[in-house]
Amino acid sequence: MKYSFTTKKLALNLILGCIWTFLGISKLLTSPELQLLDSLFLFLGIFYLSYFLYEYVKKYFEVTSEKITVFSIPAKEVNLSELVEAKYYADDYTFKTAGKTLKIIKSQIKKSQRDEFDHFFNRLKDKLDQQNAVSM
Repeated sequence: MKYSFTTKKLALNLILGCIWTFLGISKLLTSPELQLLDSLFLFLGIFYLSYFLYEYVKKYFEVTSEKITVFSIPAKEVNLSELVEAKYYADDYTFKTAGKTLKIIKSQIKKSQRDEFDHFFNRLKDKLDQQNAVSM
């Protein structure tokens, strides 16, 4: 299942993208010569709009039966079969394998999907705790 970013985070990137793009275009249209600052405004606007589209389309992360993938740049993934530890501390879900660590920030998960992810996390944590108890 794919989990989305909060609407607040997406809206902020969209608003910043629109503002910077508007400022960049208006400066380009009103000033007779091209200046570096004008180009920077336009670049920032296009960057924020692109970032909004990327986060809106790709979502925050995906959980399948085999792995957890966070769609950051670059994408990070952890195989569930290789997990050694799963913990929750200070608004962060942390998943550890022998060579990788993956963090998911709870406050960035869409509110309507948090309970479902909490349920998944608790089941996974219980399963890992049982495996660790048997192996000791």
